Amino acid sequence: MYTGLLHLHHWMPFLWLLLILVVLVQNFLVWKSDREFNASLQRQNKITLILTHIQVTVGLIMLFGFNMDMFSDMGTLMGDAALRFKYVEHPTTMLLGAVLITVGNAKSKRAESGHEKAKAVVVWFGIGLALIALRFPWEAFLQGA
Repeated sequence: MYTGLLHLHHWMPFLWLLLILVVLVQNFLVWKSDREFNASLQRQNKITLILTHIQVTVGLIMLFGFNMDMFSDMGTLMGDAALRFKYVEHPTTMLLGAVLITVGNAKSKRAESGHEKAKAVVVWFGIGLALIALRFPWEAFLQGA
């Protein structure tokens, strides 16, 4: 089961990164032009939010369901930069990024005009993406590991 979750957690970011970049560009164009914020764009925002939540949930299941013994010796864990990144920095930052994306979706749903909806998505999803990109394991992602 762990191997399946690991593969899902590795391959889903390819789809997620593509989708969030498309969503950010489309919402930016709505925000800065006369384009309309339509149901299709709202659906894409929601799909991006759902994929974000699935990715974080799979990661948390892998972290707490299969690696709890890592937290028994926090001195060693925090002293090793690679272990600290994998078990502390990466999960914490991803969770915060997902929270920001969730806030952006909620603010977009509550906004009055299409421009305000798109602005909320661009700002909050963009900050969430930036935070996620800071602690994303790029070397493993790009090498297929």
